[in-house]
Amino acid sequence: MKKILLAVIGIFILGSVFSQDSFLSAIRKFNIGVGLHTDIWLGNPPGMDPRTINQGVQVNGMYNYRIKESAVNIAGGVGLGTHNLYTNTYIPDIKADSISFLKIPDNIPYKKSKLSLAYIDIPLEFRVKTRKHFRIAFGFKVGFNINAHVKYKGNRFVVGPSGFVFAAGAIVKEKEKDVRQIETIRYGATFRIGYKWFNLTAYYQISKIFKVDRGPALYPISFGIAVIPF
Repeated sequence: MKKILLAVIGIFILGSVFSQDSFLSAIRKFNIGVGLHTDIWLGNPPGMDPRTINQGVQVNGMYNYRIKESAVNIAGGVGLGTHNLYTNTYIPDIKADSISFLKIPDNIPYKKSKLSLAYIDIPLEFRVKTRKHFRIAFGFKVGFNINAHVKYKGNRFVVGPSGFVFAAGAIVKEKEKDVRQIETIRYGATFRIGYKWFNLTAYYQISKIFKVDRGPALYPISFGIAVIPF
């Protein structure tokens, strides 16, 4: 409650410092974009077959700065990005020194087995907007991992010395949090092209998902759509 009260007081203070015109001008330069994407995963270990659609979400709040009277804008801000890796594999022990993915045998029915990741991102873009409302943007973003967990839904099994052993016919839902072998920082290049508010997006992650020698050299390439009012 105190934090909310302080935030409200801060808004009133800012409003008294800046004129109404300045405040409205700043608001017009700020926009929020929402997008959906799917990931193509590269660096897969042997036996891993990722699902065709690995959906994720991207939300960004960006402030635009126009370079003089040109069509070029520089935009920076903060965002939230999520990624999912659905596969035919299972992580037997997320507390191991190095993450390994074991292929789930064909005789074990399951609905899903996935690794989920979430990041707080700091994006920077160079944006070009034509008079006919076509837009193109090149950029780069750095992200900080805030969540990494695995989920499995399917028939119960145990992992023995020789691999998977079918244990029971019961359907189970398992979720394990805090996959500590994940790299804390991720970074990569972004690209976007669109007309008015509708955009096609792409992201190429340069960094790997797992720390060196703590897991396979996995990384995503993302393609999606986004609604961004700039």
